[in-house]
Amino acid sequence: MNIQSNALENGKELGKNKTLQDGCCLLGWQLSSPCGESTLPSTSIEIDGETIKSDQIKGSKLQWFPKQHLKLTTKYSNRLNRTFNEYGVSYGDFTVVPTTRLDEMQADLDVITSEWKKEVTDLTGNYEALLNNHISKNPEIAKLIKRFAITKQEFESRFKLRITKPLAMMPLFEEDAQEIQDQVAETLWQEIAKEASGIYKTSWFKNKQPVNRVTQKIRNPLSRIMNKLVELSFLSEGVIRVWDTLNKLLNELPKAGHIEGHHFTQLTNCLLVIAHEDTLRLHAEGQSQFDYEPEPEPEPEPEVDTSSEIESSSTELSGIQVEHHSDDNIEDLESEMAESAYWGNSASIQSDSGRSSSFEDFGYDW
Repeated sequence: MNIQSNALENGKELGKNKTLQDGCCLLGWQLSSPCGESTLPSTSIEIDGETIKSDQIKGSKLQWFPKQHLKLTTKYSNRLNRTFNEYGVSYGDFTVVPTTRLDEMQADLDVITSEWKKEVTDLTGNYEALLNNHISKNPEIAKLIKRFAITKQEFESRFKLRITKPLAMMPLFEEDAQEIQDQVAETLWQEIAKEASGIYKTSWFKNKQPVNRVTQKIRNPLSRIMNKLVELSFLSEGVIRVWDTLNKLLNELPKAGHIEGHHFTQLTNCLLVIAHEDTLRLHAEGQSQFDYEPEPEPEPEPEVDTSSEIESSSTELSGIQVEHHSDDNIEDLESEMAESAYWGNSASIQSDSGRSSSFEDFGYDW
């Protein structure tokens, strides 16, 4: 039994004997950084050559620090979102994570945190140089940049990444436990459908044109979906049903080379079912939306019965063999047949080529 099968059995057992509160915990994260811009306290606009100032005119934004050096915030926000989504299911501002995957998830979060700190250190270490370079490139607003720029220490203090400690899922009222579990399951279907839809848009089209095959790399994102399902299989029997469908499909696909032809069609049909919340829920509820169909066996070519043709040919030959001629006209017959054969071939040559076989046109008369 492989690892996924073991995990599936564990999930089934967990679903029988434990609750969502026993099998999962809550995790969250917060990330913040300076935006590098300030709102000017008062502004004026010019209309038809007249300068106008009014409290009703909102202040304009001043980019006092180069924006391109602050993209790490978006970069790490995306990484954290992907990681939390891979291991768990959103629940409010937190993520429900199976306790069986906490160690694995924590290892990934440690890597992200370490790389974040390094990039922040490199950026803040070059703060003055980057700020001065920004001033030199924008001399028309140099005074404003110097006025609104913050100190290096304050700039550095605004970079924050916090990951909460695992929190137990303990509803205040016991009767709410099942409702919470149903809400988590509902969110799970939404997230699985979104992930499957992303796989389809990314891998089934190239330069906005549909493809007719995919590589074995497609197994990686599908395996991530399956891992998420198997660890949360105790949420409902439907989770197990969807996992089982994907597992059977992947086992039928070729293990090497491109996935194309009949196998590609089957994979596409299954992915489209999972990529839509409605069909995914119906399948999970037991109303099957996809069943793998084996590749049909090629029909054998019909055997050609040549016995009648052989018999007919033999009969014709026999007719020629049994035809008799008297000794007196044999020579005349042979001469007549030879002459007929010669002119027949000449006529054939002339007809096929569309030109005469005579050499008179070239000045010769043979």
